[in-house]
Amino acid sequence: MKICYISVVKPIYPRDISVLDGLKKLGIEVYELYDDSPHLKKIWRLWKRHREIKNRYDFIIIGYTGYVLIPFFRFFTRKRIIFNALCSLYEGCIISRGEKRIRKKIYFSLIDFIAFHFSSMVSVESDSQKEFIAKRYFLKKTKIITVRTGTIDNYFLYDPKVEKNKIFTVLFRGNLMPESGIQHAIEAAIILKNRADIKFKILGNGNNYWNEKVSRMINENSLDNVDWIKDKLSFEELKYRMLQSHLSLGQLGNHSRLARTIPHKVFDSLALKIPILTARNKAVLELLEENATCFCFNPADSKDLARKILEIKDQTQLREDVRERAYKLYKENLTSKTLAKKLIDLITKAK
Repeated sequence: MKICYISVVKPIYPRDISVLDGLKKLGIEVYELYDDSPHLKKIWRLWKRHREIKNRYDFIIIGYTGYVLIPFFRFFTRKRIIFNALCSLYEGCIISRGEKRIRKKIYFSLIDFIAFHFSSMVSVESDSQKEFIAKRYFLKKTKIITVRTGTIDNYFLYDPKVEKNKIFTVLFRGNLMPESGIQHAIEAAIILKNRADIKFKILGNGNNYWNEKVSRMINENSLDNVDWIKDKLSFEELKYRMLQSHLSLGQLGNHSRLARTIPHKVFDSLALKIPILTARNKAVLELLEENATCFCFNPADSKDLARKILEIKDQTQLREDVRERAYKLYKENLTSKTLAKKLIDLITKAK
């Protein structure tokens, strides 16, 4: 089997890195075409490169964010086009950012509609996402497949030699935006500010509004128990700081999108054998089980989050059992090779 993979970004996103790595581990030959030129220039360049290999592959995978490529390549080839979508563009650009402008909503909905309908199959991150996209864009559910995102196996490797911080460390990692729920992590830190045995570490950045909001919350409450690293870290540094932590925070808020998405940091934490504490949301509980492979609290409830952090800290054996079961789940079901095999099996079955 030979596959043509096409992307309009480089470096490519973690979801695509995982897929490509898994395909190669399966021994599948992949022709990789990249171009991030502005506007339609990228289409022209990719078409020229594609023309040289058009008779050599079995089907195309369009990488994450490649919505605009799909209608063009539908006219370039009769072979199947698999869109590694993860989610809809509408979710990322409208729902996640709280965008209110009608023109923007129509614009991104139209891009989604065209991309999904011109694809042969659409790969998304959760069954909840599948339901949402099928209903919103009038797609048959048989056209949409659920393939978990996974992690970058070559970087996020568990290393038992990395020692945990001496103080129990609760890690929040990610972009600071409305759906991240960072304010709930800070509010939990305020509740626990007098606990010298608990430290919060934030790895991430946001726009001016959220950076100022977080800074203000930290400064006004004199939170010596919060370390905030805004700089973008290398994979190696990120992995090291994660491995030093005792508990990884997943989704925290009550944002509508969280019912359908599973953040990258969940898979990274599973691979690094770090227990996860997340809000009870539908998508993440498709994958994980409360008190078996993760810990949960009430969405957007900072008091419950703080209470749960204390409970997890004090229950060392339970924490150890949960992280071991979660790591086993990852090794058996969520490695890049396993996920790529599932993708190929679903594509082959749909012929």
